[in-house]
Amino acid sequence: MATPQRACTYCPEPDADVCVRTRRDESGGAHVYAHRECAAERGVIPLYVFTDGPKPAR
Repeated sequence: MATPQRACTYCPEPDADVCVRTRRDESGGAHVYAHRECAAERGVIPLYVFTDGPKPAR
C-alpha cells in the first residue's frame, strides 16, 4: 500500500508525519499536517503522529 502524500504546512517537502491542528471550514473540516521536526522548530506540539509514513533517518 502506498503512503499518502501529506504536505507540510511549514516547508515545501512532502510526507508530513504529524497532524498539528484541525480546523472547521465550509466543507466540514480539515487537518493541518507537518513534519515532526518542522513542528518542533516552531514549538508546535503535534495532536497525533502517523504510523504509515517513511521511517525517520537515524
